[in-house]
Amino acid sequence: MRAVQRKLRGVSTGAAVLLAMVFVASPLAAQKTNLTLSGGTITFPAPTAADYIAGFVNSTTGVTFTVGAQTGASRTTTIAIRSTSADLGNGKVIGDLQWRRSDLATWNSITLTDAQVEQRVVVRNALNDPWSNTIFFRMVLNWTSDAPATYTANYQITLSQTVP
Repeated sequence: MRAVQRKLRGVSTGAAVLLAMVFVASPLAAQKTNLTLSGGTITFPAPTAADYIAGFVNSTTGVTFTVGAQTGASRTTTIAIRSTSADLGNGKVIGDLQWRRSDLATWNSITLTDAQVEQRVVVRNALNDPWSNTIFFRMVLNWTSDAPATYTANYQITLSQTVP
């Protein structure tokens, strides 16, 4: 088996908490798989008292990914996510940014290492072709430690595939 990866790297911009995606594509040898992302910019509304009481604020949108095979051979495709920023700035730890798949209820703190979001076997025009899901985000809030500030971070979503 041979593993091949395509990576998409994220960059941040200012104002409130804002996360954005920049697409960087590279060829995948003979086995071609497309990764399409929509909604790469993640923003959070200004937290309210109710958000602080709840302990978090949800992002206004999520990131939807779609994986589609371009050749017919069977392969295992994996979507992973990680932060490329050590923290959110202004003393806020990166783990306060959390993510979850739309079809799961469990929230995960983002880390500096790849965390598997989802994995599926794909066969062009047959099994799981195409397949997609959405990643939602939320920010953990704390009355005593979160200073009024703008928080930003970078994230990366990676598609990797294993082909026979």
